[in-house]
Amino acid sequence: MTKRAIFILVLLMLMSNLIQAQGGRGADPEPGVPRGLARLRAEHYKNVHYDLAVTLRPGAELLKGSEVIRVTLDGAVDQLVLDWRKMPVKEGQPAPRVWNVEANGRKVTDARETNDHLIIPGSYLKKGVNSVRLNFESPISTSGSAVTRYLDREDKSEYIYTLFVPSDASTAFPCFDQPDLKARFRLSIFAPKEWKVITNVRLLGNDALGKGPLPPELGGTPGSSQIYIQWTFPMTEPISTYLFAFAAGPFHEFRDDTSSFPGSIFVRKSKAERARKELAEVFRLTREGMKFFTGYFDYKFPFEKYDQIVLPEFAYGGMEHAGATFLREESVLFPSDPTANDLINRAELIFHELAHQWFGDLVTMRWFDDLWLKEGFATFMAYKAMEVSMPEHNAWKVFYQKTKPSAYLTDVTKGTTPIWQEISNLSAAKSAYGNIVYRKAPSMLRQAEFYLEPEKFRRAVQVFLKEHAYGNAEWADLVRAFERTSNRKLDEWAAAWVKRRGMPDVRVNWSADNQGRIKSLTLQQRDVLDEGGTWPMRVKLLLAYDEGVPPETLTVTLNGSGETRVGEVTGRRAPRYVFANYEDYGYGRFLLDEESKRAVINRLGSVRDPFLRALLWGALWDSLREAELPPLDYINLAVRLLPEEQDEVTAQSVLARAATSFNRYLSSEEMRRTAPELERLLSERMMKASTPGLRITYFRAFQSVATTAEAREQLKKILRGELKIPGMTLRPRDRFDIVTALLMRGDSDAPALLDKLSAEETSDDARRYAYAAGAARALPEAKKRYFDAYLTDTKLAESWIEASLAPFNSIQQSELTLPYLERALAELPTLKRTRKIFFVNGWLASFLGGQCNERALRSVRGFLDRTPALDRDLRLKVLESVDGLERCVRIRTKYAADSASSPVTINRTK
Repeated sequence: MTKRAIFILVLLMLMSNLIQAQGGRGADPEPGVPRGLARLRAEHYKNVHYDLAVTLRPGAELLKGSEVIRVTLDGAVDQLVLDWRKMPVKEGQPAPRVWNVEANGRKVTDARETNDHLIIPGSYLKKGVNSVRLNFESPISTSGSAVTRYLDREDKSEYIYTLFVPSDASTAFPCFDQPDLKARFRLSIFAPKEWKVITNVRLLGNDALGKGPLPPELGGTPGSSQIYIQWTFPMTEPISTYLFAFAAGPFHEFRDDTSSFPGSIFVRKSKAERARKELAEVFRLTREGMKFFTGYFDYKFPFEKYDQIVLPEFAYGGMEHAGATFLREESVLFPSDPTANDLINRAELIFHELAHQWFGDLVTMRWFDDLWLKEGFATFMAYKAMEVSMPEHNAWKVFYQKTKPSAYLTDVTKGTTPIWQEISNLSAAKSAYGNIVYRKAPSMLRQAEFYLEPEKFRRAVQVFLKEHAYGNAEWADLVRAFERTSNRKLDEWAAAWVKRRGMPDVRVNWSADNQGRIKSLTLQQRDVLDEGGTWPMRVKLLLAYDEGVPPETLTVTLNGSGETRVGEVTGRRAPRYVFANYEDYGYGRFLLDEESKRAVINRLGSVRDPFLRALLWGALWDSLREAELPPLDYINLAVRLLPEEQDEVTAQSVLARAATSFNRYLSSEEMRRTAPELERLLSERMMKASTPGLRITYFRAFQSVATTAEAREQLKKILRGELKIPGMTLRPRDRFDIVTALLMRGDSDAPALLDKLSAEETSDDARRYAYAAGAARALPEAKKRYFDAYLTDTKLAESWIEASLAPFNSIQQSELTLPYLERALAELPTLKRTRKIFFVNGWLASFLGGQCNERALRSVRGFLDRTPALDRDLRLKVLESVDGLERCVRIRTKYAADSASSPVTINRTK
């Protein structure tokens, strides 16, 4: 075959693939929503409207409805391609279906269902406005479907709600399920009279259908005397299919009478009294956030109302449906007495979802490869709102402690990705969700604001929102707005931050002369992945001196090369230590040089600036993770300094890291000798710390390291009520947490305690807690029963599995769970296909995080070697998760190998 013939053959194959992807003439589109099909539809389909009428019946396994779709076609298409993805049905459950299809008043007898699509031939279509009518049935279930039923066993109430992100609307009704075909939705719902129905817009009206059976055409059954209401809603603003939503059930509604903006909070009936205790703060945060965002964006709230629907066992912390945000119940109505961390987490969630109404809902990314445009901005803006609305907390200190660590955990691994991730088909959109989008992107935006200057950054955001309101945009549109307001060319800057994976390792090299003056100081930037990348960045450099001498700071711009010389400090007094990321504007790993590290360890207790103290604690932790600081040194420092720490967020962060060091990085002998003194510190502080929040924080830390018989007995006394922590109410969640900790440690009394507690606490939440605790039973048969249920029990709610994964994979029981590691890895393709967005991330983090030995590491590496065809997304996720296992083995090998003969010293200040 000649080269010309080969070229023509390849060209024909590419054209054939493109035609197939686009659903062109004579070809069927690929499964899912391929990028080619989406582009074709976005170009030729306009002005989409959906009229949906659905019936919700208690206990029904199917959502029954009718639909009218109106779409304007430009005449360049020869068939209409709707997305209609049929989810696999469980045994005995009726299958989804579409019937009575009409197009432009004609019955469609040859509509085809193929590859997740419903195709209407071009002979039924015309140039201009087209109308399609049809009936549909789709699944309602307790887990695994886009329409979820929740049965509240406390009062037998039933609740139904939708969750269509990223592209699951097409599993509920036929539609064009891509973000850049925004549409107006009109909804009517038939539901029991006792229920409330909430959707994206305010109620237009409702009418009782009267007593007697629901009409058969609406799904009624003979003999029913249930009174139904038809709830009718007006047309929405243009929104993407994943942002359309409804929830129904006997919700209790709370309205904020002090707000000038319409909006309510809805909770299930059985939680109404519990909700009353939290309403004032939730309403305050919502009002404050609304005021701040409206001012910052210089754009009024883009929808007619803003409801917040609090849902039990919701899959995510929240989902920003336009005008109707859904929130996870436990994130709003605390199951335990809250600490400052809990209150901050709730505020971040409320502000994050509210910010989405502008960034995500008003302006939506064109495609899910730009997911960061909404998620990164929502988190960044949440902290800007927190800075104003919660001044008692340093918002950017909290940002450093709660957002950046997760970004760094991923970005140092071979499993990381760029912020912008190419998505060829929306069936793969789940792969875009993770720490890079949610944690690195807002960190990059904080650097961008500092790099460009805050007012220029803000004006660019305002321009971006106004130019793309009720439409779609790409990251390049935002960069152009940045360029216009800053008068700078930003292509290279944007490419480095958005299109390059990984992050810099920034180190300070400095020296002093004999007179104690700085001779030279440079900042060296290295790509942590050794892939040759550099990142343009502005940072604040700190030169710190002994107490009484004010520190010096200066702003430094890291250039495109690997080394930046800071000439302006030459000749200045030599500092005790240098830190290259003061106030945390930079993004990367900022380790202390050896001299600075020694100075910080000796002087950390005298650092009065809470933000700087948190940054220095973080730098020491990074040194530990790089095997440049012994874990025992970190624990020693924590025990010495924590009694004086009054910042709850910092205390929680240091305690969590000390517990990780204790449980994962010490040898058995080191743990045995370290435990008594560490337990004494935590026990003392949980009883005597200055605030209830600190006492609760120490109580939770105490549970995580309670190793000795004495410590476990103290936990049992708390469980029995013989020992009370001042200012803390022991709730069911706390009791189950205690029992879980005892089960993890193999306490002989723990199984009986779990059985007793499970019999006493029978609420829906308690049943989930009990199931999760049971996964910590240190018995081979228990582990097998749980693992088999994860894979085969179709009635087991996903939220129950997620709650039990950490107890199942307790590091103390790694020998019991190691046999399940390879099976857990083998299930990844199935889990990605059948589970919701974040499930695979949590699954891998738990199963790999429960191990710290060479056998487990060989097992994971062997799996990767044996599965070269594993899809790229899953391979990256495994590489991301195995990094923690590799670090654990490396740290233990370096510092714990000779521990039996090494002295263990814990120094405490009295």
